[in-house]
Amino acid sequence: MYRSYSVNNMPQPVIEPEHRPLPPPNTESIKKEQKKEELLPLSGLKSDDLILLSVIALLIFNECNDKLLLLALIYIFFSDYFKK
Repeated sequence: MYRSYSVNNMPQPVIEPEHRPLPPPNTESIKKEQKKEELLPLSGLKSDDLILLSVIALLIFNECNDKLLLLALIYIFFSDYFKK
């Protein structure tokens, strides 16, 4: 009914393989990506920034008389960049 173990017949613990640390990242490829991002002036813009810019541009090109609306949209656009 029950299995008995002797000292020589004890179950062996499962030994997990050693976890090797990840190799260090390739710094050259990271530097190249950062240079590419620096070259693109609009690479830091998100989709909501692009939408705001397009609405502002449409209002300006359609000669919108509501200057307060334009100022509010410009304020919203730049408020994201001056967050702490």
